[in-house]
Amino acid sequence: MICQRCLPTPMLSPFIKEYLVLHMRFEKNAPPPVKAYPVNPEEGMTFVIRGTKTAETVETGLFEVRPKTYLFGLPDTRQNLHLPSEYMMVHVRFQPGAIHKLLRIPMYELLHQYIEAQLILGREIDDVEDQLAHATSYDQLPYILDRYFIRKVNGTKFRFEPVDKIGSIILGNPQGFNLSRTASDACLSFRQFEKRFERQIGVTPKYFARICRFYQAYSMKDANQESDWLTIAVNAGYIDYQHMVKDFKRFAGVTPNMLIHESNLNPERQLKLNAGFVGL
Repeated sequence: MICQRCLPTPMLSPFIKEYLVLHMRFEKNAPPPVKAYPVNPEEGMTFVIRGTKTAETVETGLFEVRPKTYLFGLPDTRQNLHLPSEYMMVHVRFQPGAIHKLLRIPMYELLHQYIEAQLILGREIDDVEDQLAHATSYDQLPYILDRYFIRKVNGTKFRFEPVDKIGSIILGNPQGFNLSRTASDACLSFRQFEKRFERQIGVTPKYFARICRFYQAYSMKDANQESDWLTIAVNAGYIDYQHMVKDFKRFAGVTPNMLIHESNLNPERQLKLNAGFVGL
């Protein structure tokens, strides 16, 4: 079993943040594992190698079986992920706006959508799935994806502009985000910038910054659970603790303490699989 983060090859770093290789096994007679999945500032692509994942949208109670390989934009509401007794996947975490750059998809069309990859990428993805399924070691999986995405990048004509970097800047420092200044840095009017950003990311820049700030606070506490919530709120740029609680209820559907409690019950925590990091 493994839960391992890996860097892509350097030429892909403007597009792909990292790969996550995950393989978990549980006793077949044990209760099905459930993973808490709050709103987060992520767009990605998942290749499921073994097992089938079912996602429950907590707000509506709707259950949806995820495709074998799928692309997705920003999630906009809390979910619980129900996993089988054995589950194996490789997850591609894209840089903010990278899917739009590579595929020219308006990302507001992928907001909280999990689209079967073949519908967008065609039959080319079948060969990648076959290679992943027949890999003889975990180490081979990132290299298979590197080869595919290098071909994808080389076959796409585009150029980077100042606005393309804004999503990553907000992700890294959501509390320092200033809409007027950021639009000026991107050499666009306020309205032009907002429209371009929504097309690239899927939501307005102000809302994206709010998601990033919430997730930063959650990640801080999750990584250092001895820290008090007031310190977390201040370090994440919240005016006060209550403003942070409001975001937790909006993006996770529960209080901060409850989300940490649920996260501690996540399948990888039960198996004591730490998402270690290695470079390729």
